[in-house]
Amino acid sequence: MPKILAIETSSDACSVALSKGENSYSVHKVIPQKHTEKLFIILEEVLEKLSVSYKDIDAIAFGCGPGSFTGTRLACSVAQGLSYSLDIPAISISSLEILALGVKNELEIDEVNVLVNAHMNQMYFGNFCFELDNLRSCSEKVIAVDEFKSLQFSQNDVFVGDGCDLVAKELEEINALIFNKYPDAKDLLLEARNYYKEGKFTSPEDLAPKYLSGKEHWSKS
Repeated sequence: MPKILAIETSSDACSVALSKGENSYSVHKVIPQKHTEKLFIILEEVLEKLSVSYKDIDAIAFGCGPGSFTGTRLACSVAQGLSYSLDIPAISISSLEILALGVKNELEIDEVNVLVNAHMNQMYFGNFCFELDNLRSCSEKVIAVDEFKSLQFSQNDVFVGDGCDLVAKELEEINALIFNKYPDAKDLLLEARNYYKEGKFTSPEDLAPKYLSGKEHWSKS
């Protein structure tokens, strides 16, 4: 099996995972505004734990956002740099999808809604539907917090992400199953293995953070 390094820093969590054969090791630390300071320390810890050097890595995967502007840019820059310097393929996966996959793998369900606090009274909203181990459909957008109440959901729907706190009353009314967590590199690594098998790579020059447009949000140039 390939040695894949996975980096997810789109939230308050700085998360890194590495696979080596059947083994894997990950570090997931909630350290708001310290990602730039701590990321390379965590990378060294993960590599050392599995006795892997950078030159041994077969592919680099990262969570491309949406999420924290600084954190998403950091992961993208590191992935791009390693892909170029080591001449290895890069794998880019939505951070909202990573959150959905974490819950889907835990509960073995086929639909997950993702809510991430985008600040300025807005949320990143994603709906992900799966068929067995494959993503069947997905949608991602920015919505105003007040807009959430106009959306249609069913009783006992599953929601994940720190944005759930912003609409706690509405989620309680539909008896939603809620997971308040951040994207985890362990889940990114599992999906990156599938991408690697299928050859779903992104050229380093094409790597970029995912910015969902909104009234007060960045637009991808």
